[in-house]
Amino acid sequence: MNVRGQAVYDPRTRGLHWLTAAFVILLWTLGQTIDFFATGSPRVAARSVHITLGVVLAVIVAYRLWWRRSPQRTVPPPLEDRLGRIGTRTHQALYVLVAAVVVLGFFNEWVRGDSIFGLFRIPALDPGNKPLRELAGEVHGWGANVLLIVAAVHALAGLYHHIVLRDDVLRRMLPQRHPAAESRPSAP
Repeated sequence: MNVRGQAVYDPRTRGLHWLTAAFVILLWTLGQTIDFFATGSPRVAARSVHITLGVVLAVIVAYRLWWRRSPQRTVPPPLEDRLGRIGTRTHQALYVLVAAVVVLGFFNEWVRGDSIFGLFRIPALDPGNKPLRELAGEVHGWGANVLLIVAAVHALAGLYHHIVLRDDVLRRMLPQRHPAAESRPSAP
């Protein structure tokens, strides 16, 4: 497909991009609010949802990495200027950060141990080591914050391209309108 004659990302790549973005935002928000839940079952449920969604994000990232190597994937050529090189590095940083935060989340759970919906328990690596537990949680949290900041800069760069530069960089990643929908007359 094309946007004004330019190549766009294929539908699966676009879908995985927005799905990853939604999971990152959802997980960060839940991670920031878990302590607002009452201790006991409500907090266990919130932590369990966070952990489960983290595992789903890990699967999405693994699938994205596999899809990146697929011959069916279509990708517009990167911009050949300084902004294009910055964009490429930012994408690479986002992949590394998402993977690192997921791995840090797994490590955090392994260090602290946890109940998953009260159905089973992740055993703690060293139950009495409170400093290690706190460190693992802080590093995971800081990693998530850095990820969110870089993702926000990435989103702002897309808006900069769209609003200031008025190019089609952002449109290449947006869902494409069906050609038939564009030819329909608009409602009065």
